Amino acid sequence: MDGKGSVAKNLKYILASELVLAGLKFISRRVFVLALGREYLGLNGLFTDILSMLSLAELGFGVSVTYSLYRPVAQGDTELIKSLAGLYRRVYRWVGAAVLALGLALTPCLGFFVKEMPRDIPHIPLIYALTVVNTGVSYFWSYRSTLLFVYQKKYIDAAIRAAVALFATGAQAAALLLTHSYVLYLGIAIAATLIQNAAISAQADRLCPFLREGEVRPLPPEVAEDIRRNVGAMILHRVGAVAVFGTDNLLISKFVGLATTGLYSNYMMIRGVLNVAVGALSNAVMPALGSLAATTGLEEKRTAFCRLDFCAAWLIGWMSVCLWCLYDPFIDLWLGRGYRLPPATVLLIVVNFYLAGMRVPVASTKSVMGLFWDERYKSILEALVNLTVSIALARRWGIAGILAGTLISTVSMPFWIEPLGLYRHGLEQSPGGYFARYFLRLAVTAAAGGLTKLLCAPTGEGVGGFAAKALLCAAAPNLVFLAAYRRAPELAFVKELLFRRGGGGGGKAG
Repeated sequence: MDGKGSVAKNLKYILASELVLAGLKFISRRVFVLALGREYLGLNGLFTDILSMLSLAELGFGVSVTYSLYRPVAQGDTELIKSLAGLYRRVYRWVGAAVLALGLALTPCLGFFVKEMPRDIPHIPLIYALTVVNTGVSYFWSYRSTLLFVYQKKYIDAAIRAAVALFATGAQAAALLLTHSYVLYLGIAIAATLIQNAAISAQADRLCPFLREGEVRPLPPEVAEDIRRNVGAMILHRVGAVAVFGTDNLLISKFVGLATTGLYSNYMMIRGVLNVAVGALSNAVMPALGSLAATTGLEEKRTAFCRLDFCAAWLIGWMSVCLWCLYDPFIDLWLGRGYRLPPATVLLIVVNFYLAGMRVPVASTKSVMGLFWDERYKSILEALVNLTVSIALARRWGIAGILAGTLISTVSMPFWIEPLGLYRHGLEQSPGGYFARYFLRLAVTAAAGGLTKLLCAPTGEGVGGFAAKALLCAAAPNLVFLAAYRRAPELAFVKELLFRRGGGGGGKAG
């Protein structure tokens, strides 16, 4: 299968899988609220953020090794693949052990992260410990999933995850409704994680039988040095990313309260489903883009980036409009009006989603090109700005101040530094065209959002009103985008990608 065929197949399978997972998540969350209530939601969101901090133990090693795998996979160099996979396996065993040890060591400190610890939730330390175990054990098999990814077989991983989640969600829902036990709920999650990783490992072994061969050569010195350099840069990137995107629940829990953390986690769950769709686009494209970056010239790389950026701008723009118009009506139907956040807070969530999504094409392209080093300090500065501004504004505006801090830190640095780095060191051309396109697409998205919001206003409430709003959101923004981008050369490529049948031979990715 050629590059386009792999991208199309991965994208279709991943999107289908994520639709299944999204539906299961919403069902599970509804049962969760019915059985346990909003403070348990807040606890779940808080523990998720604590564990995102513990993910710093990974130090960006996975991204660095994934980058190093693109060339040997493209060239069929099985000896180097074996060496890299062996290193990946050894390091991630240590990472998993570190996450387990550090996470469990934090158990006595849980009260520090909560404004007021709820007294009516039993076994909080045990709940936290089980959450740590579920996260920690997942690291022990991560390299197998990465192999499926770089071989452009992500659809296998997606199918396994969807199948396991289907059974796990049913079991968890039954456990909550029958026993109201969060401990049992987490026990089922751990079992599902183990089964899922075992199945993915079996498929990776089938795809790469040479991994079972006994002799593994040491890494060539130049490859080992490249990984060390990239890991050194990625440590700083990881610290910055966690401080910016992994601390909102912690700050809300500390400065506002656990109940508000639960409300916010519902909105972030919906946003997370859309993030997964964006990730599906990235995961489908990145292996082909990585192969292209390792084997082709500068002009092909520029073309591939422009196509990815165009797809992301359309997708992120449409999703942002949908979030703005459908967030509150969906929350009302799903959980009830008592689970809403204020309108200004909802708008900040949407704006942050748009800005974060529009960073994905730049970040993905830089990742496959190995451009980690030159911006290593940017993430730390971004994190410092985010935490300082968020804490200062939280004391005055609560949750809206925390989200405003994320917005300010994004606009102040990564918004312009990341594209400059890509164009200067990767695409080797002026970034002026990129910024011009960015602001044009931002204006088009704002116009589409304003029009759609006006059209949705008279549709009313309830199931009928939500259905009418959803139809308007499906049609109006995309018609605006189609009118605005009808002459864009990237649009023809997107049509070919979406309606492609089968895979030809020998074509180039991109």
